[in-house]
Amino acid sequence: METKDYLIIGLGIIGWTWGIVQFLLNRKYQKADKAIEKRFEVYSNFMNQMDEISLNTRTDPKMIYGIPNEFMSIALTGDEDKINEALIKLNADLLETTKKSLQPTIIINQELNKLKLIASKNLLPKINEYKVLISDFTNEFQSVLNNISTIDDWEKNAIKMQSMGQNERALRMKELWSDIENLMRDEIDYYKK
Repeated sequence: METKDYLIIGLGIIGWTWGIVQFLLNRKYQKADKAIEKRFEVYSNFMNQMDEISLNTRTDPKMIYGIPNEFMSIALTGDEDKINEALIKLNADLLETTKKSLQPTIIINQELNKLKLIASKNLLPKINEYKVLISDFTNEFQSVLNNISTIDDWEKNAIKMQSMGQNERALRMKELWSDIENLMRDEIDYYKK
């Protein structure tokens, strides 16, 4: 064999090696891009769901505060039959409100579970903590609703309901939400490209 043959064989081996390296790198980057696309899809779906839940909660003013107001306006009339009917309606409204209040929590938990499947090691503890805080909020909310129908001190319950969103848990939820959003942005590399 001549030098020319060795050169051709060497160039062939280098060409094949370079082709294999390019194939492997391309495949690696395609997998990474698909993972980012999937994360973007799940994260954007999650954010859309949270916006929808927030909008629905804010656009239903009767959800909480309208129920006791209706009862109180009837209770102040002094007519015992009307008061009894109002109490029955109040309990039915509270039961319906409790069901409605649980629906967003169920949706949030489902969406958070989806996030947990693709979240990074940095994002996962924040999602878990957020789920615990939501569960704690839901339990307190249900407790307050249960007390509304059993305790005659409406003013005390109204104050407790108004203060539910203004405690350390609510502040931590806001802080966690901001952290989760920032980590999601980092994970999909949106601002790095």
